[in-house]
Amino acid sequence: MKRDQLISILDKYLEAETIPDYGPNGLQVEGREEVENIITGVTASLELIEKAVEKNADMLLVHHGILWKGQNETVKGSFKRRLQRLLEHNINLCGYHLPLDRHLEVGNNAILAKKLGLKKITGFGDHKGTTIGVTGQFGKEKSISELTDQLQKLLNRELMVFKYGQELVKHIGIVSGGGQQFLQEAVDKNLDVFITGEVSEYVFHLAKEEQIHFISAGHHATETFGIYTLGEWISQNHGLNVEFVDVPNPV
Repeated sequence: MKRDQLISILDKYLEAETIPDYGPNGLQVEGREEVENIITGVTASLELIEKAVEKNADMLLVHHGILWKGQNETVKGSFKRRLQRLLEHNINLCGYHLPLDRHLEVGNNAILAKKLGLKKITGFGDHKGTTIGVTGQFGKEKSISELTDQLQKLLNRELMVFKYGQELVKHIGIVSGGGQQFLQEAVDKNLDVFITGEVSEYVFHLAKEEQIHFISAGHHATETFGIYTLGEWISQNHGLNVEFVDVPNPV
């Protein structure tokens, strides 16, 4: 498939132009015109780029690209090395950030919600007039300990949990990655549990005082499902070779 055709399809499917973001979505580095082999991953680190080189990828498709608003505009250091390897091997770099968080079919939050068994999944987490996370509910209440055990097994990592709500929970909010600022919205909407990737100092006090459960499950860990599922969607609908490569990150 032609690179520009594929990017046009992804831009439309992910509604990339409908949400203000922290960097450009879609094509970030231009490579070869024809795309057949795609490597997907969470972050366009040098390690992942080297994997794309090894596997002779035509495109590297990620959630976190290499271009961000406010970054140092000088091409040096690790930024230079990432860019250099992409250009040397003529590999396209394509990234979708918030559009991949918010999508209700292949998005990070929707997929995590479905894997947890949540129903009635809708948008949550207001970002400049649009939602980037989801809420959902269990068909039957479960204990907070049962939910945390389920999430820990699903993500295969230790969680940071502030258990300050009721023992039985039903209504859950999820904003993957660094979404701890949406805890107040979860409180305002009377949710039982709020799940995100990272945690800040104030979160402990807010969760305790508002009597809500807060779970920090890892930025990387909560954002692997979307890019993996998007790759599957591309393979199934457009016949391209897509392989997900995980570069573990403890954060």
